Amino acid sequence: MEESPMNPNSEELNAIREGVRALCAEFDAAYWRRIDEQRGFPEAFVKALTDAGWLSAMIPEEYGGSGL
Repeated sequence: MEESPMNPNSEELNAIREGVRALCAEFDAAYWRRIDEQRGFPEAFVKALTDAGWLSAMIPEEYGGSGL
């Protein structure tokens, strides 16, 4: 398995981690409970991830993502 070139303690990775944590903190347990009970899709959460640019991290740059 290839080792990641990113240092897990780098400022860049810490900033990413903190940004994702802050976004996730906007959705409390009641939100997730409601999604579970309704067997729904977390549309608001996915929209927030998309708006913040976090979903593009999984997409290679050549396809319009950030390629993180």
